[in-house]
Amino acid sequence: MAASIGTNALRVACVALTVAAAACHRGENASARRVVLITCDTLRADRLGAYGYARPTSPNVDAFARESVVFDTAYTTAPWTSPALGALHTGKLPDEIGMSIGNRSALPADVVTLAEVARAGGCATAAIVSNGVLRRPHPQLGDVGFPQGFETFDDHMTSKEANRNMVERVAPDTAAAAIRWLDEAKRAGTDRFFLWVHFQDPHGPYAPPDSYVERLKRPMTDEPILPIGRSIHGRGQIPSYQALAGENRPEAYRARYDAEIAYFDDGFGTLVAALRRLGWYDDSLIVFTADHGESLGEHGYWFCHGANLFREEVRVPMVIRFPRDAPHVTGVASGRGERVSDLVDHLDLWPTILDALDLPAGQTRGVSLFHRSMPRDRVAVQTLERPGFPGRWEAVTGGTHRLLRAAEAPPALFDVANDPDERGEPRRPGAGARRGARESHEGVSRC
Repeated sequence: MAASIGTNALRVACVALTVAAAACHRGENASARRVVLITCDTLRADRLGAYGYARPTSPNVDAFARESVVFDTAYTTAPWTSPALGALHTGKLPDEIGMSIGNRSALPADVVTLAEVARAGGCATAAIVSNGVLRRPHPQLGDVGFPQGFETFDDHMTSKEANRNMVERVAPDTAAAAIRWLDEAKRAGTDRFFLWVHFQDPHGPYAPPDSYVERLKRPMTDEPILPIGRSIHGRGQIPSYQALAGENRPEAYRARYDAEIAYFDDGFGTLVAALRRLGWYDDSLIVFTADHGESLGEHGYWFCHGANLFREEVRVPMVIRFPRDAPHVTGVASGRGERVSDLVDHLDLWPTILDALDLPAGQTRGVSLFHRSMPRDRVAVQTLERPGFPGRWEAVTGGTHRLLRAAEAPPALFDVANDPDERGEPRRPGAGARRGARESHEGVSRC
């Protein structure tokens, strides 16, 4: 144990030296005085008004988007919280940092995180997290997990999921905890910081307050009712952890999912209002995204994630409000109320956030979104489970096609423009359509 802690201390010292050396060569005025990273659990982009959804799930996010840059084609690296956020915070793929087995793995001590670089560069660092899998690991494990680099790591959770022995923190409490930290930072004169806030809603079970359910309720569809499963798997059934009051109508759960988003959206709006009140809205980089999406019945998967790499589980919202005086970004004229169709993913946030703080990003797999345009013909990679595991999925996403491979099944190629929901018959690369390929992909994994 002592050896691992010593190695980690040496690594952090090296980060500090690298940052200090870079500081000698940069100007005094960084692009942003501070960065606020807001992540939301299990949130599909297509369920937000900013991305074209007709129901009023997200008025506060939509208002924020009108003052920001909306990235229409953004992807996570994995459909699980820990590997997805591990990749975001390190700029490396889950396979590279040993987090491919999902929420069962901790962020290793030997990786460098955004918070560590920011802290070494003189920024205060704080995290407010609300998903039980992000909690601080046992001290005996050493300096592992998501607390690395954060001076404040608030994982205080008192709520319990409806159907599992999992703790969480609901949206208003998450926003309140973040605002307390911001108010204390203001009183202390802390002006340069990196703050990460992770909201748990709308992760299932979809159990927001009744007022939100009432607000988003709608007529039921005539779809067949679903069996309520005895396991957490969502293939062909309602997962046991999602089942509420014996409800087995699919549309009832979709409406509840929308209500969960509205519950989160109010917390998001409260947090953004606090940034305005404190005078920290215009000269901050504010990044909003989700760790992953959710299956709502597509491809036979119901109300679950971590089950496949179809688009509904790996496409995420990404909305960025660049600092007021930032240079032109990603080819848009003003950086306000603009939309970008170029392919981006979570790995791009490593160089973007460090560029904002005027700190060295080093070699990176991503591209800073402060740049005027994205490289042509770039691709994004998504994975599920570790290499060689029977439930392993791999996907390569480009601007025109997505290539999926599940376990030992042949690769399937989907046309992004003509089949964005990946509902049609996939094609094998270099061959004609392969009847039944989609079915072979659907049955190999689980929620």
